Amino acid sequence: MSKIYIDKRYFTDKKAKWVSFEDTQGLRETKKDIYGKCVPCITNLYEQLKDGKTIVDLGFALKCWKVVVVLNSMEECVDLLSELEISMTEGIKVKGRFGSVNETKTTKVIVFNVAGEAQRRKLYEILKDCVKRVNPHAEISYHRGCVELYHELFGDWKRWKKFTLVQKPEAIEPIIRKIREVLFWDKPT
Repeated sequence: MSKIYIDKRYFTDKKAKWVSFEDTQGLRETKKDIYGKCVPCITNLYEQLKDGKTIVDLGFALKCWKVVVVLNSMEECVDLLSELEISMTEGIKVKGRFGSVNETKTTKVIVFNVAGEAQRRKLYEILKDCVKRVNPHAEISYHRGCVELYHELFGDWKRWKKFTLVQKPEAIEPIIRKIREVLFWDKPT
């Protein structure tokens, strides 16, 4: 049976909007991905938008998948991870985060980061069964890239290509500001 490790902040009194998890102790894969995939991918988008490009090379965002489950609480998220531990098969990588950006929402989401479509298909099928045991009414879906950035600019991920036209030019400046806040710790304006 595989083991899923949850960031220790979940077990302390410190409030965290998001709690990371993965099947590697010490969240090594998550930390490696942040600086090896996520930051370069977001930086690539930022630089192209800053240069005034309206047709953008999506790069790694085309290979990056998210499987998302909407649940009722942080506890249900942990319960889903426990069910997943029991049901995991060989060759499935598990990593992601759970929580909510908006703490006033009554629901929480668990986001699994998946590299590649084959991994996404396998994990999605396993999760469909696990979700039924935790909350039969929970929503489960998947998409490419980071919703907050890429979907706002490029629309439906099913239509993305390597080079994709910005669908909402009015979103460019707000997305540039959002990226600056995330990557460069700029204060919101």
